Amino acid sequence: MKVQFLLSLLLLCLLYFHPTLSGGYILPEYRALLSVKSSITYDPFSALSTWNASTSHCNWTGITCHPSSRRVIALDLSNLQLSGTLSSDLSNLRFLSELSVAFNQFSGAIPAELSSLSALRVLNLSSNIFNGTFPSQLSNLHFLSKLSVADNDLSGAIPAELSSLSALRVLDLSYNRFNGTFPSQLSLLQNLQVLDLYDNYMIGDLPLAVTQMPNLRHLNLGDNYFSGRITFQFGQWKFLEYLDEIGNLTNLRELYIGDSKMNEGGIPSEIGNLSELVSFEANNCNLSGEIPASFAKLKNLRLLQLFHNKLHGAIPEFICDMPELEWLKLGENNFTGIIPHRLGKNGKLQLLDLSSNNLTGTSPPYMCFGNRLEILNTEENSLVGPIPDSLGWCESLSEIQMGHNFLNDSMPRDLFSLPNLTNVMLQNNCLTGKFPIFSRNDSKLQTLHTSYNMIHGELPSWIWRLPYLLILNLSNNCLETLDENLNSPNTSQSWLRIVDLQSNQLQGQLSTLPLHFRDSFTYSSARPSFFFSVSRNKFDGAIPTSLCNATTLNVLDLSHNHLTGTIPQCLIEMRGVLSLMNLGGNNLTGIIPDSFPFNCNLRSLVLNGNQLEGELPKSLDRCNATLGVLDIGNNLIQDTFPCYLKNIDKLQVLILRSNHFHGSINCLDANTTWSKLQILDLASNHFVGKFPIRYFSSWKAMMGTEKEMECKGGSDHLVASDIFFHRLTYQIRVKLTLKDQDLEFVKLLTITTSLDLSCNSFDGDIPKEIGEFKVLYALNLSHNAFTGQIPQALGNLRALESLDLSSNKLIGEIPCRLSYFPIPQIRQFATFSESSFEGNIGLCDFPMKEKCIHEELEPFASPYSGNSIDWDFLSIELGFVFGLGIFIGPLIFWTRWRKRYYKYVDDIVFKMFPRTYIRIENYRSRVHRNQGRQASKNQGGR
Repeated sequence: MKVQFLLSLLLLCLLYFHPTLSGGYILPEYRALLSVKSSITYDPFSALSTWNASTSHCNWTGITCHPSSRRVIALDLSNLQLSGTLSSDLSNLRFLSELSVAFNQFSGAIPAELSSLSALRVLNLSSNIFNGTFPSQLSNLHFLSKLSVADNDLSGAIPAELSSLSALRVLDLSYNRFNGTFPSQLSLLQNLQVLDLYDNYMIGDLPLAVTQMPNLRHLNLGDNYFSGRITFQFGQWKFLEYLDEIGNLTNLRELYIGDSKMNEGGIPSEIGNLSELVSFEANNCNLSGEIPASFAKLKNLRLLQLFHNKLHGAIPEFICDMPELEWLKLGENNFTGIIPHRLGKNGKLQLLDLSSNNLTGTSPPYMCFGNRLEILNTEENSLVGPIPDSLGWCESLSEIQMGHNFLNDSMPRDLFSLPNLTNVMLQNNCLTGKFPIFSRNDSKLQTLHTSYNMIHGELPSWIWRLPYLLILNLSNNCLETLDENLNSPNTSQSWLRIVDLQSNQLQGQLSTLPLHFRDSFTYSSARPSFFFSVSRNKFDGAIPTSLCNATTLNVLDLSHNHLTGTIPQCLIEMRGVLSLMNLGGNNLTGIIPDSFPFNCNLRSLVLNGNQLEGELPKSLDRCNATLGVLDIGNNLIQDTFPCYLKNIDKLQVLILRSNHFHGSINCLDANTTWSKLQILDLASNHFVGKFPIRYFSSWKAMMGTEKEMECKGGSDHLVASDIFFHRLTYQIRVKLTLKDQDLEFVKLLTITTSLDLSCNSFDGDIPKEIGEFKVLYALNLSHNAFTGQIPQALGNLRALESLDLSSNKLIGEIPCRLSYFPIPQIRQFATFSESSFEGNIGLCDFPMKEKCIHEELEPFASPYSGNSIDWDFLSIELGFVFGLGIFIGPLIFWTRWRKRYYKYVDDIVFKMFPRTYIRIENYRSRVHRNQGRQASKNQGGR
């Protein structure tokens, strides 16, 4: 009985603890999984809601149990957007063979306790934010075949202990911050097929280890800091001594070494021996030389990317004979010659990028042979001839970029009928003809950019029927008329974000254009900006109020047309988004509406060259936080100086010229904060009184040092014009009057400073404080009532290129610092003619014709007077005579010295005045030839 009792008790214990007999939970694994859940702080999709005691853990999300033992063998929590840390209690899942938490937000260190998972074969921790070093203890996972920690924030050295993972086939350490050298011990990973080190901080020469991995199929070493020249058969590293090991890499199919920080070197020809190679990518590696001829043996190659290097020579003809080639990317190099005529004839080409080279000739006709080409980019070359008609039949084509060439003739007739076409960029060519007829209603076209060509004729209505068109740039062409069906019901709505029609010959009323643009935008969560420019055309009529419905309007340029009527009040009232408004060069009348919004975001307002009248609106002070350019010149504004603008910190350009402003400007006091002001033009108004410039110590932009001027020269745009769109930067144009000429500044705007107070009634002395404006480019104080002498301080204006002080009441001598040429720092003043000073009857001396009458000088004391000789005086003369003799003597008597001296002088003259030198040399050559011909005639006559 006792024995039976003991056997029964033992059976009960087995039933309780053995999972296949009892069906109960396995407590250690159960607790480990709950610990994992408790370490997760964010579960947006409630993916772990099933992890509770009401069900078996084998039924929980992401868990796979063995069918018989019910032990957890796989845990997959990938792509659930989980946040938190990884619990070390995972080590209790002793039968786990696969663990993946990829594409989440797990942080902290990788638990070293995972080394207890002796059955683990797959460990995928990629695309999280794990940090710290890689735990070397994981080298105890002897059955591990795949290890991926890609796209984390791990740092430190790669543990050499990983060499003990003899079963490892995939090692992905990419997109981390690993540093140090590559461990040579990893050559023991004889079964490794994939090694990815892309985007780390690895340094040093890559050792022999990589060449001793015979099963390697995928190798990515790009975007690191390995050193040495390219001397090995397949990479960026110093491998010349290991060329005999190339046979070990016969299985290599994918080789990526792009974005490496290496020294210059050519592509090793031994790469051509990798007969199984399918993909070779070496973008941005500073490679030089030509594409090796050995590449002709790569018959399995599908992808060849050598983008952004220094490769030169012709594109090899053998590339046309690669039967499997699908991607060819050779852009941004120095290739010359023609594009091989047969390129694409293998019928498999999907991407062709030859952009930014020096290629010439015509475009080959077979690029879309096989109808598989999706992306074509040949922009920024010197290609000529027409766009191949075959591209008009390429139904697979998605993107065509052939801009910045010399292509001519008209566009292919059926180009815009292609079903998959999304981007057409043909700008800066010599294309002619008209837009082709188009009737497709399901077009996918998003970008149409044909600016800077010679396309003429009608602006077609089908452009506004394109349902997905975002960018339309037809500027700088010869378009003349508008399609009468532009405003049909089918064109009433558009997704357009950029409409640039400037610099054409379009005429008619703006209301003819379909200006009903949608504000919502399904392709982006951010609210889009809207760019609209029709400047420099021949539009007439009123400004349509429908523009006000584009509530995301950011740039509006209607300048240089023939628009009439008033400025719509709703345009002024547009809130928040409108940054730039240019209505200059029209015939607008009426007043400027005084209704600028409180959240005004205007950076530039240009109304120059209209017939606007009334007062300048006081509500402009609501734009104080952003306004950089205010140009209302050449109108009929009647007002006093807008003192409310004196506290605009970002103001760079203020032009009020040629209006009816009056009164003094004494409100510009010490509180004026125009630290960025570069251009102030108050000319041709009725201002009176003294110019209070003594308060303007805050005008830092005009007081910059020469070093600051050099820094300025590196930028092409005003701060107020940094309005960027897709491949388009709007440049603010400012018209200045310099030396009686109207000049339009764009690229010179940041290095141009100007102060023009001419044609007013300012009086008093010329403020000497102007001399502190050391980077001033132009100064015009003419036609005022300034009195007194010209301040000596004006000699400090080292950057001055234009000066006009004429027609004032100035007296006295013109300061020697303005007229004496040998002083180098103010030598530019010697270029100012008499006209810069005329009309001041009291001025005299150079460059004026009137000479000043000086007081009688004391008698000149001769150095020879008396009984003694002034040797200090004579020593200067004697030194000059002897020095001149030593210099002149060899020129007269020594032929070799004379020739070298003349050659040296010629070189200096050529560097200083190259054009003048060339003209002189051409003249000498012509004279010499004529003399020779005349001598021949004379001899013949004899």
